Amino acid sequence: MDNNLKTRILNETLLNKVVEPEIAVQEIKSGMTIGTAGGFQFGYPKTIFSKLVEVKKSEPNFKIDLWTGGPVGEEIDGLLSVQGMLRKRLGQQSNLNLRKMINERKVLFSDLRSGIFPQQVRSRTLGVVDLAIIEAVGITKEGNIIPSTSLFDGATFVQMAKKVMIEINPFYPLDLEGIHDVYLLKNPPHREVIPIHHPGDRIGIPYIPVDKDKIACVVQATVEDSSIPRATVDEASQRIGSNLVNFFQKEVDSKKLPKNLLPLQVGLGNVADSVSRELAQSSFEGLTIYTGGIGDGVLDLIDSGKVQVVSTSGLYFTTEGQKRFFENLDRYKKIIVIRPLDIADSPEVILRLGVLAINTAIEIDIYSHINSSHVQGTQIISGVGGSGEFAQNGFLSIFLTPSTSRKGSISAIVPMVSHVDHSEHVVDIIVTEQGIADIRGLEPIERAEMIISQCAHPDYRPLLSEYLDNAMKKTGGHEPHLLNEAFSFHTRFAEKGTMLR
Repeated sequence: MDNNLKTRILNETLLNKVVEPEIAVQEIKSGMTIGTAGGFQFGYPKTIFSKLVEVKKSEPNFKIDLWTGGPVGEEIDGLLSVQGMLRKRLGQQSNLNLRKMINERKVLFSDLRSGIFPQQVRSRTLGVVDLAIIEAVGITKEGNIIPSTSLFDGATFVQMAKKVMIEINPFYPLDLEGIHDVYLLKNPPHREVIPIHHPGDRIGIPYIPVDKDKIACVVQATVEDSSIPRATVDEASQRIGSNLVNFFQKEVDSKKLPKNLLPLQVGLGNVADSVSRELAQSSFEGLTIYTGGIGDGVLDLIDSGKVQVVSTSGLYFTTEGQKRFFENLDRYKKIIVIRPLDIADSPEVILRLGVLAINTAIEIDIYSHINSSHVQGTQIISGVGGSGEFAQNGFLSIFLTPSTSRKGSISAIVPMVSHVDHSEHVVDIIVTEQGIADIRGLEPIERAEMIISQCAHPDYRPLLSEYLDNAMKKTGGHEPHLLNEAFSFHTRFAEKGTMLR
């Protein structure tokens, strides 16, 4: 045994349960439902799953069901799907190999709202979790789990699974202890009020409680994170961020928002990073963040001195972000709180705090319905995640998207979206690099005219206005549509490779 484990596993009983990965995976049987937690390249168990694929890939018809609220990386979603060892996947995903297999219907996939997924696990409405596999940095003297950089649904899986495997990650410092705030909810009708009144409120304990008798084994991780470099923010994303920050300033000037805004939900990727960068360069001070996951952009905000507290469920850092986070862990621990996903995405808390919900869209139609998950209505990208809870319960529901993609051949503003994740009833503000449509209180035609004039790319405005005018003349109604032309942009792209006529 690595002597390092004796400093990480303080419970003697569990220290005696340490086994090699190839021994651990013999406990995993075909047909099992396994729950795990993590995010992209960061903070999920890699060694056990990598060894599982190596040992079981020669076993005919070996398949498992995998549940995880946050997307996990190549060692889980990638390897399992490519080897044909994944029957069904529940929760958000982002792996390219898995996405391909889902869209080819070689892996069954159910895209669940992350805020409600843990309740479905606890109530067993989706079935029973046979095994929870959780990454940790250590185990306390009492036998409780000190999580690594993500919580997501991990605590719920540990609570509900028949058996638990713990993967100790020696590459992360034990100083992560204390950054977590684990609060386990009860099922209705026994659920109590979640006592969070400020994003920084700590209401739980800094570890995952576990019945030691349920722990099948403990494994030392040997596979390190394979993080990615930070992408450059493009011009369109930068302008989107600038437009949004300018909007916030106008809301403050008109006294619709306080000077330090309200708690912000920030997403991931170029557009989200651009918002964080623009806020870091703005005059705003004393900001707070209440969100499901954070990336490098939030570290920029913290380092700018603009942020008081950040509440999240997991960390999605690039190579640069990981290095910065661990080198300054003591400072970041004073600001960042990592919570379970059903607390981070809780409708109750989002509504109480008045979160400014900021999410991204693939496409938006003229009446403000949002497609955030499926390209051309059929090919899934990632999943709806927590955007449903935030959009429906936020003080403002804001959606961001570049007005075009594929060098202008695709318009993000279309007559009718090809897939609906968020209806018109949960959208307040739309932002593209072209401008902002504040559609609060507008009736459908007013909304359509504003979205076209303020958010659509100039090349597409005439086509969209023509569609709206013809729909009003030919069919009328509260939300006029031409059913034989509603998807004309999509069909034109499929035929010609561009949505332009």
